[in-house]
Amino acid sequence: MIKGSIAAIVTPFLENGEIDFDCFGRIIEFHIKNGSDGIVVLGTTGEAPTVNDEETASLISFAVRTAKGRIPVIAGCGSNDTARAKKRCAAAERMGADAILLLTPYYNKSNSEGMIKHFISCADSVETPIIIYNVPSRTGCSVSIEQLSALKEHRNIAGIKEASGNMSFFAKVCALADEDFSVYCGCDDINVPALAMGAEGIISVLANILPRECHKLAEYMQKGDVFAARAMQLRYSGLISALFLEVNPIPIKTAMNILNFSDIGCVGSFRLPMCEMSEKSRSVLEKELELLACDFEQYR
Repeated sequence: MIKGSIAAIVTPFLENGEIDFDCFGRIIEFHIKNGSDGIVVLGTTGEAPTVNDEETASLISFAVRTAKGRIPVIAGCGSNDTARAKKRCAAAERMGADAILLLTPYYNKSNSEGMIKHFISCADSVETPIIIYNVPSRTGCSVSIEQLSALKEHRNIAGIKEASGNMSFFAKVCALADEDFSVYCGCDDINVPALAMGAEGIISVLANILPRECHKLAEYMQKGDVFAARAMQLRYSGLISALFLEVNPIPIKTAMNILNFSDIGCVGSFRLPMCEMSEKSRSVLEKELELLACDFEQYR
């Protein structure tokens, strides 16, 4: 499975609300050029809930064609309708995605048996490796350790993106890791402790604007240089906090537009119910970006 820093990339939109595929291509090339170890298309950061099935297929297909095997593409295929999730998984496989990110079934939430059957049914429908995505703050439900213990035995369930932010739970998840089941940290504020606990990598929002640094942080931890990794975690702690002052991806898209990297340009606005960042939160974000201005010069 993929190791290192995996960027959860944004979906750029034009002024008329349509997907900006030219910008999307530039974003992918930006991550190839700057050392990201993989990209997630249509995760939470990609505003997946507002992207319809036809657009989903187009984005995944475009990403795979653009990447051309130079960087792994993980496709977000989550739904609270198992039949729809299976169709999305099958489409992602046809298009050549390297892995599938599959969200826990939100809103419905289900009972324990239903949670297991949801993932098993999807995993049975494809050969592409599936990474479970656990983010209870967004979905209102969490996969349990008991459920994970059962699910990891499936030949096609290859890992989990654990984004609960609960280090005690994260430790229990890492205890399940082996050569066939990888753990990824989904919370930038605990990347170093998560990697120290045994995570194979990070699926990062921060990597949208600091891809080289996120790659280095993961690399330092893989090499056992905790001091260097810790220094990076602490250096960017204020910025990470600012990137989650409002619901993701509002702050990261705002930051990308403020920075306006030459290789990417404007990533556009949002689809409702996402909307522009409040002036109060934006001022905090701008201050954190200014404090780290020298770090961004390499991308301009």
